[in-house]
Amino acid sequence: MQTSPYEYYDNNYGVRLSFLLSDTDKRRNESIDLFSYSSYEKRAQRINGFRLRTGGGYGNDVLINFAKLKPSEQLLLIEKFGDPAKTTKLHKFVDYIISDDKALEFFSSYRLTDRRCLPGDVVIEYTNNANILGACHTIITNNAARRKAMGHSKVNIWEKLSDCIINLDKEIYPHTLPANPRRLQEKYRNYKKDGYTSLIHKGFCNDNSRKVTVDIERLILSLYIQSNNPYVADVANDYWRFLAGDIDIIDYKTGEIYNKEHFYENGQPITLSDATIWNYINQPANRAVVDKFRMDTLTYQSIHGPHHHRHAPNHSFSKISMDDRDLPRKMPNGKRVKAYYAYDVTSGCIIGAAYSQNKTTELFIDCLRNMFHFLDRNGYGMPMQVEVEHHLVNSFKEDLMKAGVVFPFVRWANPGNSQEKWAETGNRVKKYGFEKRYQDGIGRFYAKLEANRTKSEKIFDEENDRYKEKTYPYEVLVADDLEIVEKYNNSPHPNQNKYKDLTRAQVLEMYANPQMAQIDRPLLIRYIGDPQSTSIRRNQYVQVQYAKYALPTPKVLEQLQPNNYEVTAYYLRNELNEIESVYLYQNNVFICQCDKINEYNTANAEWQDTDTANYTQQKQYVSAFNDQVKTAKVDLGKVKVITKTDYHANTPVEVVEPSVQPSKSFDFDDNNDDDFNRLNAINSL
Repeated sequence: MQTSPYEYYDNNYGVRLSFLLSDTDKRRNESIDLFSYSSYEKRAQRINGFRLRTGGGYGNDVLINFAKLKPSEQLLLIEKFGDPAKTTKLHKFVDYIISDDKALEFFSSYRLTDRRCLPGDVVIEYTNNANILGACHTIITNNAARRKAMGHSKVNIWEKLSDCIINLDKEIYPHTLPANPRRLQEKYRNYKKDGYTSLIHKGFCNDNSRKVTVDIERLILSLYIQSNNPYVADVANDYWRFLAGDIDIIDYKTGEIYNKEHFYENGQPITLSDATIWNYINQPANRAVVDKFRMDTLTYQSIHGPHHHRHAPNHSFSKISMDDRDLPRKMPNGKRVKAYYAYDVTSGCIIGAAYSQNKTTELFIDCLRNMFHFLDRNGYGMPMQVEVEHHLVNSFKEDLMKAGVVFPFVRWANPGNSQEKWAETGNRVKKYGFEKRYQDGIGRFYAKLEANRTKSEKIFDEENDRYKEKTYPYEVLVADDLEIVEKYNNSPHPNQNKYKDLTRAQVLEMYANPQMAQIDRPLLIRYIGDPQSTSIRRNQYVQVQYAKYALPTPKVLEQLQPNNYEVTAYYLRNELNEIESVYLYQNNVFICQCDKINEYNTANAEWQDTDTANYTQQKQYVSAFNDQVKTAKVDLGKVKVITKTDYHANTPVEVVEPSVQPSKSFDFDDNNDDDFNRLNAINSL
């Protein structure tokens, strides 16, 4: 907005001299060349009232009476700067319009009764209304400001303010204040009484102007959620046919037939266009409701359902996430290999994997076994938390997957909300980041992205539902996937800002949670191991899968129930399909761990270091057993059973010593036949 040369002074419209002189400073590009300074002096002397104010000081320019200028000069000024009668007060009024930050904050944060915000242009409009009314308040209450803006005129102040507001440029000051002085005064009084709230139009959230009533909206939405998922045009057509009486609409909930008279107004049907129906159906609150009927649970949840926002743990093994999936490529029988993975959430590493042609609970247990082998082989402890879904795992809810039994924390993913499992993210990254890169035929035939869409060629035969697809043997698919797992684990971690130049496997190793507990092998193997019923033989060993496993110490016999040598041996084969140890339970109570008995050569001439160690180990057990029996035997008291006697008669009792004395201890040599004979003699006592 250009600088105005006009100024209202002593009830006259004046023009500042600097805007009129032809020889003034050319830096003022707003000036107009009307006359020279000498011509101004001559006019001031000859024409009475030509000069309204003498100059003096900075900003106090000489003021020329606009009415004393020639008509041609007045016309030039009006063409360039406008009519002073319309703009002089305006420019003074604009000086008092100050931005009200509190008004802007109030209207920006204001919520209507339906919790909507005010539109952006309305916020600007209401803020300008407050700014302008604030300027009116300053002029009315400040005498100096009032004289400067309005002069000494006796005209009603609200008429002058109304003129100023009417002449405001609405592109600069968009507002909706009334032009009528009386209504403007009323608006001002309400503003001073009720504040910013008085400036909000009462039409917001007013249902009086609604063409679509609550009943009509309910009918529209009910038609839209029919089982055939109709189009909006179909809904509009049904609505019109209903009003015309061609069809009846029944409310399943109440059993009543809709009365079309309720959808008339003043005897005329309430007509709705397709666009109006579309708008009400797609109103966000309504869309969330109708899609609940029209979509399946998974699709609805992924589009409308709110979800939690989380970040990854700082340490590996703080949480693992487990999930199953079908490998994309098919086997010759048309089926897909079922895979089960265990992911570490922090590093993203796959720390357990299992494969099967059938999706059963055994697939989950095999994955746990594979993970346990990985943890045991690398010396890691037990992960702090596991995240699983109910499918396949629900049968272990009260034992293996119960919090505090094996894992300190167990997180059960909510049914139908697979996105909360981190394993879903891991599966997606593995599939489209690695399988697609190193394997053919990865994707989906219906994928939107062309690069992820698989090719298919239909076979036109009597069945008419088959497609040509390349198939692979089960063993090939498993081997290929294990290779992908290796590449995936040794690829750079996706968060390179935090784990710079580190792979997933390196993050897993370097950031292991220091609070991990050691793996309770007996407890874990009871759930994921294979059981076999057996018995303790010769107080020394059990036989499992045609191999012998020795008790760690003879004292284990004290933990057995009376006259019961039957136990259950749990074992877990290693990666070489060998059983290194078994874990004995009796009536669900852990007894001991038994390691495999290593035999030694009967020919001393062929002994090696391993034979010596194996002989020593077996000899120590036999000696420990003999010592245990000997100790218990010495502690036994010597008694004799006799006929009941009256001891008060001081009858002497004859004590007979046993004729056989306990044998002396000796070192046992299983290679000496005499030693074996002596041992048998002792056992026969």
